[in-house]
Amino acid sequence: MGQILVFGHRNPDNDSICSAVAYAHLKNRTDAENVYVPARLGPVPPETAWVFERFGADLPDEIAHVRTRVRDVMIGEVVSVAPDENMLLAGRLMRQHGIRALPVVDEGGVVRGLVNVNILAERYIEETDVADFTSLPVSVGQLAQVLDGSVLEGDPAAVLSGGVLIGAMEPETMCGYIRPGDTLIVGDRVRSQPMAVEAGIACLIVTGGATPEDGVVELAARRGAAVISSAHDTYATARLVNLSHSVGEIMDTNLLLVGPDMLLSEVAEDLVESPHREAVVVDDGGKLLGMITRTNLARGLRRRIILLDHNELAQSASGVEEATIVEIVDHHRVGDVQTAAPILFLNMPVGSTATIVAERYRELGVDVPISVAGLLLSAVLSDTVLLKSPTTTAIDREVAERLAALLKLEPLEFGMEMFKARSAYETFSAERVVGADLKEYRIGDAAIAIGQVETVDAGEILAHRDEIVAAMRALREARRYDLVLLMVTDVVREGSDIVAEGRTRIAERGLGVSFANGSAWMDGVLSRKKQVAARLLEAVGA
Repeated sequence: MGQILVFGHRNPDNDSICSAVAYAHLKNRTDAENVYVPARLGPVPPETAWVFERFGADLPDEIAHVRTRVRDVMIGEVVSVAPDENMLLAGRLMRQHGIRALPVVDEGGVVRGLVNVNILAERYIEETDVADFTSLPVSVGQLAQVLDGSVLEGDPAAVLSGGVLIGAMEPETMCGYIRPGDTLIVGDRVRSQPMAVEAGIACLIVTGGATPEDGVVELAARRGAAVISSAHDTYATARLVNLSHSVGEIMDTNLLLVGPDMLLSEVAEDLVESPHREAVVVDDGGKLLGMITRTNLARGLRRRIILLDHNELAQSASGVEEATIVEIVDHHRVGDVQTAAPILFLNMPVGSTATIVAERYRELGVDVPISVAGLLLSAVLSDTVLLKSPTTTAIDREVAERLAALLKLEPLEFGMEMFKARSAYETFSAERVVGADLKEYRIGDAAIAIGQVETVDAGEILAHRDEIVAAMRALREARRYDLVLLMVTDVVREGSDIVAEGRTRIAERGLGVSFANGSAWMDGVLSRKKQVAARLLEAVGA
């Protein structure tokens, strides 16, 4: 199935994106059999963009879903044929490569049609007679090419459109069958050759590599007939004539064309109902990219993924239930993700997924590149709120010190600089503040969403309280949440202003505060997971 995607949760935060990039790098260093590609499920937070620019790292691409696409199962290296090639070459290519169909591609790479074994069978296998050229004319040059022969007389571009005969009878009898413009296949019959030319044939094919008798070529030149010497015997020559037409003349132009990013499930019905067993994959300009067959559908292949910083379906990519999860690396509670087979599940009670990833580098003896070390340190500091969050452990501090030493910088100074980057170049947006780092929690019948924004000055954000509440209300109504909370975490004052919208009684009971004024300051509350979500989940459960 090709690449293995590595990504964090929806509405990704700095830890989610940085950990995915670092873990994909580690896996590529330790697993030579697969290719790991980092990805993200949403926009890049400002501090993450700053960190990646600071350390010269490439941001991962955003993906919309992990459902199986055409490009995930298509055959990428496809044998094709040009429209002006003959049917014989097409048949030989199919036999040589063990395939049933060939896309017909012009010199610009654009797909013009399809030729397959069924088309060849209709023209050759099921043809009991030597096919004539009345419905599909051929040129003298085409005939010579398919016969591995040479044109002894005549214009290779001259077109033949008459019947085709085999001169295996007495010359006098044979002449009774010839009509002007016909092509005659004959061996080294010295009487038949000149009599056929005199009878008005357009082309004389002499088989077995023989050269016509003296005077026959000159006679043909005077009568305007072509002469071809075939390298094959009469039987083989007669059969090969049926394959002399160009592929472009007999190809099927009513083929199924699909795009590489179409869902396999969308293509499946059309492919099953198609008269062909294959669909051709093309780009927006119609150029050949690959092919997909019914066999690809039957295999039921799934995209392979690694989940970072989450293990709940509601927080993961769209279509995750259709993918194959091969690993999970997380520091949150164990959620509802299920797998069909045992996998590597690294789940540790630490403050950041990046801490686990950094430890894996150490355990596997892989050196951490400077750019990756910068990403990991930023993720540890952002997720532990400069190592002040109650979720921070001794391992987090150890990892932060080790990475900072490698980078030769002071971690807390770097962390403050990173937090300031969150708002330095942004115009305020209530929707972004509310939804940029949003986590969903479903306990019993209640659906709760908790957003968090960390800043060095909570007052700047809370000055827009009315806009924030309106955005929270719109979000709650659109997604039918029972309760939406926003933690405005002040990393300098080491606490959070909690803004609530919806069934605020749940939050008041769980957190032990009042939202009579619309928000409540909670000193020392820095962790959404440990100090807010856990208490709310308890309250809902009770």
